Amino acid sequence: MNAEQVRAAVDDMPALLRAVVIERFAASDLAYHNAAHIAHMLDGLDRWFAAELTPRDDRILRYAIWLHDLFYDVEAPDNERRSADIGLALLRWPEDERQALEACIMATKGHVAEGRLPALLVDLDLSILAAERDAYRRYALAIRDEYRRFPDAAYRAGRIRVLTGLKEAPLLARLSRAMGLAETALETRARANMAWEIDRLSSDATTVEAALG
Repeated sequence: MNAEQVRAAVDDMPALLRAVVIERFAASDLAYHNAAHIAHMLDGLDRWFAAELTPRDDRILRYAIWLHDLFYDVEAPDNERRSADIGLALLRWPEDERQALEACIMATKGHVAEGRLPALLVDLDLSILAAERDAYRRYALAIRDEYRRFPDAAYRAGRIRVLTGLKEAPLLARLSRAMGLAETALETRARANMAWEIDRLSSDATTVEAALG
């Protein structure tokens, strides 16, 4: 998704929020959490979930996709909270819709979802975990690029902690069902990918890039 596509995709947003979203995503130096990630999630929403959603719920999820990484700093512990606060400050929605949007965005912190819409958003956000191995490898390298300010050893330890936590959570069940697969099909693939990455990060390769290459 290029800059013009970003502008067109958010044309219906309130002017101030639209300007913030365009500034964030039209030209991002982030290797993964960029407009391509948003486009991937929107494509998944259209392909697998949109037909089962009411117009209200579809709108909430589309906004949540754009807003969940609106503030993104690899050293900040509250990206999701800041992202939600920016969006809520610039939207004049009914209170129930504001609460639903906030719940969706906050579910991406730790990726523990309560409720149908947050669970759908989390599955879309984590769908890359179940990608084919080459695509997963590119994702893993992109995450390393985003955290390049951290020394290799610190990054490996932190990333292994994140992956271990994700491996212990239920993953991608709603997306598996929507795709007509066994409920654990994508979860199994995602766990295999994460186990592969943990194994590579635990190796004696001189750099993360070498380990994952």
